[in-house]
Amino acid sequence: MKKLLTVLVAIVLVASFTSAQDLWGEGKMSYGAGAGIALPMGSVGDLYGMGLGGFVLGQYGLTPEILGTAQVGYTTFMEKEVGIAKSSMSAVTILVGAKYNLGKMVTPGFYGSLQTGLYMASTKATVAPVVIPGFGTIGGGEVTGSGSEFVFAPGVGYEMGNLDFSVRYVINSAVGNLGVYAAYVMPL
Repeated sequence: MKKLLTVLVAIVLVASFTSAQDLWGEGKMSYGAGAGIALPMGSVGDLYGMGLGGFVLGQYGLTPEILGTAQVGYTTFMEKEVGIAKSSMSAVTILVGAKYNLGKMVTPGFYGSLQTGLYMASTKATVAPVVIPGFGTIGGGEVTGSGSEFVFAPGVGYEMGNLDFSVRYVINSAVGNLGVYAAYVMPL
């Protein structure tokens, strides 16, 4: 049984590495799905915890070195307690952009990317009631909000077979987060 499992794993690995050549090239299409961790930066990091999410993506070879990209993802940021309030956020991102193959200038497999699109966030804050001796309890409750904003996300990545690892910084006027992502991408 161990030998059969070893042979199956070897076949999958060889197929993954040989099909990687099919992802880049003019007119070639690929698709995939992945997961990531987002770390809120700056004042946003003071309000929300680490984010976990997933995404689906599509790619189209514009030239031998450039892939056009489209991606839709969802990230939920863990609740964080600040003073008497607990806050959390979730976001849907819709991004389009391009990857540029840096294999000729750097080690094969490395690429640079730039994406832009819409960041739709929903926030929730729960404020604890405050007890004032002699006066009673005041305040407390839940506050929610949502909004959308234009973002851009520069990044770098490395492809190893059908596996795609990347780091991106999502930037807009209110939210900034550094994300680490892993995806499985297959040619069409």
